[in-house]
Amino acid sequence: VTPNNWVEKDAEERASYPKRSTTREGIYMKRLCVLTATIVSLLIMRGALPTGDAVAQQKSVKEQLLGTWTLVSIDYVGQDGSRFRTFGHDPKGIAIFDGSGHYIIAVMRSDRPKFAVNDRLKGTEEENRATAQGTITYFGTYSVSEADRAIVIHIVGSSFPNWNGSDQKRIFTFTGDELKLTNPAASTGGGTTEVAFKRAK
Repeated sequence: VTPNNWVEKDAEERASYPKRSTTREGIYMKRLCVLTATIVSLLIMRGALPTGDAVAQQKSVKEQLLGTWTLVSIDYVGQDGSRFRTFGHDPKGIAIFDGSGHYIIAVMRSDRPKFAVNDRLKGTEEENRATAQGTITYFGTYSVSEADRAIVIHIVGSSFPNWNGSDQKRIFTFTGDELKLTNPAASTGGGTTEVAFKRAK
């Protein structure tokens, strides 16, 4: 057997061996993934990395505000601290804030009676009163004052005509996926209105 044959035989034997380097690489990668996950968990527990809520808090108020919100509750709060649900116990509503600074908010009672005649211009006095008092809708433009924790809204149009063309403020708070807006001057007068929304999914 010549030296060249030894070399060839040795190469063939090496080729037939299991590819231990690949196995070692797989074990190494698994260990690395476990180690990385452990480190990340420890950093989150110690506050070195932000959680989901912390990431949300790092966004600007306008970024958090953007999108569609569905109504959870709306309460009138009197000067004496009393609370009254002016739109009933199961109100329906929505709020939309877009990136160009426009918004629309609509709230209504879910128990408004239907008109006897299927024509909105032929409602009775009672039907028209229930519709007017059971609905508030307004739209326009908005800006955010982070220092005041307030949304400044310009109302272009409203179902309550006294609001048309007015500028108002809404004090805001964010709690997870919930947005709370407080109107310091409620449309019913003499108190405030607290409105809770949750982010639409």
